[in-house]
Amino acid sequence: MQEFYQSSKSQQKLDVAVLADRVPLYGGISILGDNIENINNVAMPMNITVEVKSKADNLGVWSTFFQTIGCPITFHVNRLGKPLSLIDSCVYK
Repeated sequence: MQEFYQSSKSQQKLDVAVLADRVPLYGGISILGDNIENINNVAMPMNITVEVKSKADNLGVWSTFFQTIGCPITFHVNRLGKPLSLIDSCVYK
């Protein structure tokens, strides 16, 4: 995401694409272990956590703010390689 300026009374929405390749699935083998014959029906839960950093200039004093966004998602083996919507699944802390 590129840096941008935003005035204090405006709002701006950003669409961001999250890409991953070769993500280690610690504990995922236990989910797959019993379902080798039903591999197309396997669902694997996963959490994505992102921290957004913003800066503000308040009368010459720079303040930094952090916001954590957590998205619990479930990967279905038969939908791998297709876009996964995170609408209504993320929690802002």
